[in-house]
This record gives sequence, C-alpha cells and structure tokens, in this order.
Amino acid sequence: MVNVRKRQFLQATAALAIMAALPRAVTARDYVKRDLRKRHNLLLITADDVDWSALGFMNGRRNLTPHLDALASQSHVFEQVRTVAPICMPSRQAFMSGKLPHRNGGNGFFPMHEGTPTLCTALSAEGYYCAASHKIGHMQPATSFPWDLKQEGKDRHPMVHADMLRLAITEAQAQYKPFFVNCNINDPHRPFYGSEDAEEIDHGQTGPYRIPRPLKPGQVPIPANLEDLPGIRTEMAQYWNSVQRLDIAVGNILKALKDSGAWDETIILFVSDHGMPMPFAKASVYDHGIRTPVLLRYPGMRKPQRFDALATNLDILPTLLDLLKVAQPEALDGQSWIPLMEGQQRPEPRFIMSYVDYVSSGWLYPSRTLQDRRYAFHFTAWADGKTRLKTESMWGLTFPAMAEAAEADARIAARVSQYVEGFPMALYDLQADPGQRVNLLEDPAHRAKADEMKRLMLAEMERTSDPQLENFRIVLAGGTPVLTQDPPRYRIRGGD
Repeated sequence: MVNVRKRQFLQATAALAIMAALPRAVTARDYVKRDLRKRHNLLLITADDVDWSALGFMNGRRNLTPHLDALASQSHVFEQVRTVAPICMPSRQAFMSGKLPHRNGGNGFFPMHEGTPTLCTALSAEGYYCAASHKIGHMQPATSFPWDLKQEGKDRHPMVHADMLRLAITEAQAQYKPFFVNCNINDPHRPFYGSEDAEEIDHGQTGPYRIPRPLKPGQVPIPANLEDLPGIRTEMAQYWNSVQRLDIAVGNILKALKDSGAWDETIILFVSDHGMPMPFAKASVYDHGIRTPVLLRYPGMRKPQRFDALATNLDILPTLLDLLKVAQPEALDGQSWIPLMEGQQRPEPRFIMSYVDYVSSGWLYPSRTLQDRRYAFHFTAWADGKTRLKTESMWGLTFPAMAEAAEADARIAARVSQYVEGFPMALYDLQADPGQRVNLLEDPAHRAKADEMKRLMLAEMERTSDPQLENFRIVLAGGTPVLTQDPPRYRIRGGD
C-alpha cells in the first residue's frame, strides 16, 4: 500500500515518466503474473456536499456542469436516490459497506466495526488494484479499506484527482490488474469559492483554482428550503461556483480515463455523499439533505434511461458488485438495480428511511425520516423543548441572514425556530410543500397518513434494531426522549 502526500505524489509521477523512457529490457515487466480474465474496471467519483438542484442534468440549466451533463447523456440517471445518512463520514461508510450506519457501527464520525466488508475489500480480494484520493479518513477502519494507493488531502485543485487516476491506472496496468479508483472531490464543501474563508486554500481563486464564468448573486435560484435574502443569495452564488469547479475536476478525471485507453472497459458511477451544507439540508433529514442523484455508465449497457423509482445509496454496492460479477457480502441493506436497468419488473420500495445520529462536533442529534412518493414523516429525538441544534450547516452567511431577518419577520422567525428547536414528530407533503415548511401532523385530513407512517417507522426501527427505537416509543406515548451526550468521545478527529 502506498500513502501519497502531495510532495510524494509529484515525485512518484516524475519517477513514472523516467521509467517510461527506459529501454524495455530495463523495466520489470514480468514481476507479476498476468491475469488473463477479462474484467471491467471501476471508477467511482464522489462530490462533497453537492445538492441535486445545482446539477445541470437535474435542474435543466445548461453550461453550469457541462462535463457531468455530458456523462449523464451517456448514463442511466437515478433521480430519486436518497442517502441513508446526510453527513459525510456516515454516508460514505454506508454506501461503501451497503449497510445502514447503525448496523455497520459508523453512525457518526468514527469507524465502522472491525471486519466490516466493503466495496474495497471485495474488489481487493478479487485481485483489483484499489486506489483512492481524498476523504480517506472518512472511510474507516483501515482494515475495511485496503487501498494499494491512497492520497489524502483537501486541495480543490481541479487536476489532483485526475493525476492520481493516471498514476493508479499506470500501476494497475503494470501489474496486469483491473483497477478500482475512488476519486473524492472536495468541492463544493465549505469554504465556498470566492468566500473569505477560502482565500488561502484556493490561492485567491487564481490559476487553475479559478473558474471561467463565476455566477453573481442575482444569477442563482434560491431553493425551496431557504429564504430569498441578500446574504443567502451571496452564499448560494459562492456555492454554485464551487459546483462549477467540481465539474471541471470531473472533466479532467474523465479525460484522464479516456487518455489511458481504459474508457471502454470501465464502469463509471457518480454520486454525492448528501445535499448542500445549508439549513434544512446537510446533517438533517430534510429532503435537500438526503437527495443524492446517481449517474451510472457501464460497458454494454442499454440505451441510457432516467429512473425515478425510490432508492437509497445503499444500493450502490450490490449494483456495482453485480456488474463486476463479484460475490456480495452477506446481510446487506441495499439491493441491486440490475433488474431495473434490464427492464425486469421490480417492486419499488414502499418507502425509504434516512438517519442522523452523531454530527461532527460529537453531539448526538438523532432524527429519522420515512418517505414515500409524496410524504415525509420526521422523528426528531433531540426536539425536547430545551436542546438547540448547532451544526456546521449554520456556518457562513445563510443561517446568520435568516436569524437577522427573523428579528423583524414572524414568518422567518417561525422557520428559524423549526430548524433550531425542531418538532418531535412532523409530516410534510413533498409535492405541495417541497421546502417542508408546513407540519401536517395534527391536520385531521392527514391523520390517517400520519398514523400509517408512524406504524411503518416503528416496524422498520424494530427490524433494524435502531438505537433510537426506545426513544421513538417514548415519543409515541407522549413522553420526552432521553439522550446521553458525550461530545469528546464522538467528535470528528483530524478535520472535517
């Protein structure tokens, strides 16, 4: 296994160029046994905190994400995928293991249980050369991620991941191995493009860090979960500009793959870990936190289609292993999309669930959502009338703008209260109210639906041994949940 830091990475790239110039007799071309099986490669590209509404192939806006849009035109698009955990580390560990966070043990910023099988362990055991760039610390324990090459970092240079991909493919080809490469792009995570906090890490948005056509505050739409306020418009423009740089990085990665000659033998999947790092989004179970569309392109696929069936990111692992004809680990919580993609009849899930437990500060803010095609039912264990929410989604300009406006606007004040204080239980109509502003739980016209979703959530929590099961029973009985807080034990280590 090679652990590459930035300086070492550049040195290794230079060494490869020198080796390529040596006579063939000097190179150790026979130092490994050839693998004569014809196997597909895998390229998994992830974005950090990108919202579905900022993606051109989802919002219909042209020229913002041209590289992703071009990939989408060649891919199956899964429009209604939700992450089971709208926070970086739990989400990544969930879709890499195919297991719910509270079942793999990684329901916060800490490792999964030792011995948890993952996409990396499955492919490594099959002889794949496995490599990853960035977010290495968000995929733990190390025994579940036996990378042959790994490059940690938070740099948003648009060539970082493409360069690592070239090196990984060169190494895999030298060893006659198929490759699995996981490129984890840091954009559009905070700090956003053009913000004061990003000045140093983005080198003043100069050189390759600069995007060609930055959007201005008046050029961005405000999603349904946020208010149309000047500070929010400024930050949303910064955020969408970070999405543009994400797209440039994706374009460089795809070009590197094509240049390698491995394009036609490689499965490509793109997904975000969760939605935007704003109020009523990341670190919450509101829809702008959990909706994460997927692009999937693979050799021999049928005509690209758009699928709107409910799904979760737990389905990614079984789908990819099916495509690669690799045996799946036991007791997965996801299911393969192969029957759906091949036109077979597959019952759509009646509902999906998403979960929040520990956030990056180490505080326990448990919440759950159960969603069907139209409605979302929320259970918020921390909404006890005393606890106040505090997460990184409140950093920056957006939440302060809402809090300031709330001083003179009763409607916004109620919205801030909804976010910071929460409701123990809530029911939202996603069609009529995509911003999830109106709690229908006590509406007589929706009582039957609320009761149905309470029963479904209780049964699902019982089925999966949810750690908040007893608290949900307490709330159903009209009581107050009991939470044990120990932030020093559960807070993130070594950054975000």
